[in-house]
Amino acid sequence: MKHIIIRDQSYFFPASLLVVFLFLLLPGCIERQPVRGLAINAIFSDRVLTDDLVTGLKVKYITTAHFQPFDRNYRVVAEAAWQDRILFRENLEPETPPLKWQASRVYEVEEYIYIPSVIDPFDRRQASGLRIEFRIILESDRGSEPITLYSRKIRLLPRPADSPDVVFWDGWRRVIRLAAGSGRPLSEYWTGERAVCLLKNTGRPAILMIKGKNYSDRVTVSLYLDDGLFNEFNLGPGEFRKIFTAGPFPLASDPELRLTIAVDKTIPLNQVYPEAGENPQVGLNIEKVYFR
Repeated sequence: MKHIIIRDQSYFFPASLLVVFLFLLLPGCIERQPVRGLAINAIFSDRVLTDDLVTGLKVKYITTAHFQPFDRNYRVVAEAAWQDRILFRENLEPETPPLKWQASRVYEVEEYIYIPSVIDPFDRRQASGLRIEFRIILESDRGSEPITLYSRKIRLLPRPADSPDVVFWDGWRRVIRLAAGSGRPLSEYWTGERAVCLLKNTGRPAILMIKGKNYSDRVTVSLYLDDGLFNEFNLGPGEFRKIFTAGPFPLASDPELRLTIAVDKTIPLNQVYPEAGENPQVGLNIEKVYFR
């Protein structure tokens, strides 16, 4: 994304006042923080934030004429925390990295974030929601303390009771194992060569997120919605998260869509868990499928 140049000459003074005024009118919140000559405007795409939600986050980094360029490389990270738990951490670096920021510019970035389930619906103290800490920070590889650019409290409400669930329908391998240290049983869902989910079709555009882990060296993943190929991508080993916009889809007699996750390679389960009693062929370890 190209940056915007704000002219910094005396005869543009009235126009510069107008620019500042317009930024203050933007929905969201704008703050000036410890870095001199830098203001942050952060806007979530959803007016009401809940847990178990994928939402867009648009951030503008606004430098004034008094901004002094950074003398080292930094990463820009957005994170949210509740008590001692980090709910999410997202890279929020625009196309121009902080080391190359200059005075009198506006740098923009927009990303999807996922707010995981954190509210206990059976806890009356949490029925009205939680207040979580949201911040945008600069992190350096030199081990120094991060610099907080932006911080505010966010009210997080419980996920609406009528939110559609995703049904893990056919082709899944359910693996139950003991968590290291705690000894508690964990239930995991793995795809086979093909695995099918049922998604509620509301007739409106939706966001599809698939989050999990790949244990193969490299795998090609094909996604089908009903019988049509929706997307195809390659994964290396490690955690992954893919977010797509989808639809709207015609409302047919069947109100559900079939999401098929297909992989071109499977591995034996004991390659991941040597202690596994059964040894089926598995594809991807799926932590979350989101469609709303």
